[in-house]
Amino acid sequence: MKLRTVLQLIGVLTLVLVYATSVYVTMVYASDSGWTLDDAHSPVNLSGSGDIRQPAMAINTAGEVAVVWSNLGNNAANGIFIATGAGHPLTPSVALVSSGEQNAWAPDVAYWNDTLVAAWVQGTFPYPGTIMQQDGVTGTPRTVMGPVYGYTTPRLLIGQEHLHLFFASAPNENDWSKTDLYHAQRNFTATEWLSPTLIITRAQANQPIDTVGSIWYPHAALNAAGDTAHVTWEQTADPLVLARYSVWYAQGTWQADQQTFDWSAPLTRLSSADKRGVRPKIAVDNANRVHVAWVEQQIVEISDKFITLQYIAYRRLENGQWMPPLDQPAQRLDPEPVQVNAFRPTWSNIAIDARGDDICIAWHGYRGAPGVSGLEEILLKCSQNGGRTWAAQTTNASETPLLSLFPAMRLDMHRNVRLVWEQHQGGLEYRTNYDAVYRQGAFPRTRIYLPLVMRF
Repeated sequence: MKLRTVLQLIGVLTLVLVYATSVYVTMVYASDSGWTLDDAHSPVNLSGSGDIRQPAMAINTAGEVAVVWSNLGNNAANGIFIATGAGHPLTPSVALVSSGEQNAWAPDVAYWNDTLVAAWVQGTFPYPGTIMQQDGVTGTPRTVMGPVYGYTTPRLLIGQEHLHLFFASAPNENDWSKTDLYHAQRNFTATEWLSPTLIITRAQANQPIDTVGSIWYPHAALNAAGDTAHVTWEQTADPLVLARYSVWYAQGTWQADQQTFDWSAPLTRLSSADKRGVRPKIAVDNANRVHVAWVEQQIVEISDKFITLQYIAYRRLENGQWMPPLDQPAQRLDPEPVQVNAFRPTWSNIAIDARGDDICIAWHGYRGAPGVSGLEEILLKCSQNGGRTWAAQTTNASETPLLSLFPAMRLDMHRNVRLVWEQHQGGLEYRTNYDAVYRQGAFPRTRIYLPLVMRF
């Protein structure tokens, strides 16, 4: 074969390889990368009961992890269960509290130094209930407030000298959907909680329609000093309003002389007026940057059916400025939406955590053309510079053919991600038979595929 022919053949092969590589890059960017076993351990079932709901997670300074969840089924006793450990896998679960004939749900957990503290709602699911709190695995439960009504999801935080609880509650069972925002506190050395304080009413962010609007699913975080509280929530409005669901933010400053937060700062709407924003979560990093993520919903009509596409929206508060600015749309962390099936639940949910300059956001959903069916995965997106830029790829952190929902997440000091979620255990009944599944692994790496370059 002549030299010219050989060189031409090499050139053609090079172009083919470059083209194939560029196609592969496009395919990788459009799909979700796996959290491979090179970076992460295999998922571990923590509960094994098939009755769990709503896992939550905390991590202390020594790297010990606590995962809690509620049992709300027929195969195990009602109550809050816990698994702890510093390595992988965690220790087998034990009962944190048994609620007997009552239900227990919506647990949250935190570490006060090395002491584990937990809170939950106990009563008749989904209401009425009583907010309970306990120090240590074998401590005595304390009553915080009862009865409470509506979507009461207590958020437990560790302040300078106090435990703090933020939660929503309605005035009575008939108005269970009309919830307001409360704050409760307890000094570390005290045995009882002070009476909760109503801090934001449902009408403050939804004037003047007080009869319809409500504060749902609040979430809160403290700054590193523990003297500033940052709160976000889902605000509902009149059904005729274009964006009936919106995301709001408030900030409170601790007043040491009065032993309470000052909430005089104005409330801030984070979602755009023409966008539906739901299920927000918030985190504060060591540089006091505030990170808020939520589910931004877009409804499309296909073949006379209304399909909800769900995007992950994000803003951060840095040096007193919101980024992106509030007069601009929120940033979509992933250009591709997810969908959620109609089994349980019907909307996506988020987990968020920040440590140093690292921040990660997890959510559940499945990919596909609008209207197709699928099974949700736990998806993960991270930033290594305080939220200024995000990894190009989204990581599929659950990697399972089973339904995976409701993630909870923490970052440790070694740049590992600790993740837990509800995972369906099989069968045709999708409203029951869930276990708490745990996975930990290295901070997801951004994989870059470069085209092949041949020199001759």
